[in-house]
Amino acid sequence: MDKFFRFFITLFLSLFVAFFSYGEERKKVSLTVDQAVLYAKEHSRAIKSAAIDVESESDNRNHVLNVLCPNVSFSGSLSRPNTEPRTYSASGSASISINWGLSIIEDIKKAKRDYEAGVITWNQTVRQNERDVKKLFYSILLQQESLKNDRETLENTYKRYENTKKSFESGASPKLNVLQSRVTYQNMKLDFEKSEQAFKQQLRQFASVLGISADTEIELIGNLDTELLDIDRKSLLARYSAYNSEIRLLETQLQGINAQIRGADLKSYTPNFSFNYSTKPTLASIDNDWFESSNWQDRGNMSFSLTWNLTDALPFSNNRIKRRDMERQRAQTMLKIEQKREDIILDTEKLFDQLASSKEAVIASRENITLAEESYRLLSSAYNNGSADYIEIKEAETQLNKARLAQQSELCTYICTLTDLEYMLDLPKDWQNR
Repeated sequence: MDKFFRFFITLFLSLFVAFFSYGEERKKVSLTVDQAVLYAKEHSRAIKSAAIDVESESDNRNHVLNVLCPNVSFSGSLSRPNTEPRTYSASGSASISINWGLSIIEDIKKAKRDYEAGVITWNQTVRQNERDVKKLFYSILLQQESLKNDRETLENTYKRYENTKKSFESGASPKLNVLQSRVTYQNMKLDFEKSEQAFKQQLRQFASVLGISADTEIELIGNLDTELLDIDRKSLLARYSAYNSEIRLLETQLQGINAQIRGADLKSYTPNFSFNYSTKPTLASIDNDWFESSNWQDRGNMSFSLTWNLTDALPFSNNRIKRRDMERQRAQTMLKIEQKREDIILDTEKLFDQLASSKEAVIASRENITLAEESYRLLSSAYNNGSADYIEIKEAETQLNKARLAQQSELCTYICTLTDLEYMLDLPKDWQNR
């Protein structure tokens, strides 16, 4: 009996601890779309990687002037010959040298352009992350609205089944109606459970994108209702298309290539200036007076020189071959800029058309929902009075669900298309108020 009592107490305590531990582990986070974007920005691996690249380019830019610093060195030695007299001698040396060329100027410009390109890439990564999180957020909201609609339909189906069952028990309805409503309810229940499971999996994937632990329950706060804008596409394109970040990135890369080409030309056709100064005081014997200047000899020297590497100017030299490669890179980059400008025009026009189409579809769906709701209301009343059959009311409910889902789907399409447009044109957050 004591063993059974101890076993029971142990089991109870284990279940008690497990229950409260589970309650502590299952955290719940409620997120609006802005909070989701901010959380992803702080935890995105892609953004962190881009930030590291910017830090590296910043170091290169800040220290590119190091090439102007002279090379300075110091040394000291103590030596003894292997032959007689074996007298130790002491010597020291100090040297300073400078090697400058005009190509350094272009190297500095190139480092600055690389840093600017890194900053643009980082901003582009942040904006792309914002775009993707927003679109995923609203896509899940659409799935959530669809699930809410299905849950309401399931509840109505169950109520009809209960009413039909009561009507059959009172002798006012045939058994066939009861069987049909029961089968419909069971099938719809299975479909709803599958949809609910898929929705939970989608939430877990969204949590992974945001960097939230898998044991955290996420609740999305928001809806798909949005203002349908009247957009003047011409003025919007004229104001913002030139500032697209992808074009600015390519233009910055082009400036960097131009700096490299100019640097290669300067390296080929201009000499380098060199300055060297060294001092090497030597004491013939360490037994001599170290503080007597006459005992020391300075074997150092100082020189100025201009050096031109003729080989770098030859057409078949590595320097000129690299320059031709850079010219081809410049030509390709210029073609990319032209192509990107055309793509922006075509893609934005496509987005404008999609916005207009979605706007018209949303307006039309509102009327469809009103008509479907009126039809469903009339048939529900008729069904309850026995003047309409089950198939008729089921079809009316199906049409109402389609109308509601179509509106939510078009609203989601409109929001995601507008998000793509904002990313495409690099629009500021307050562009709608300007």
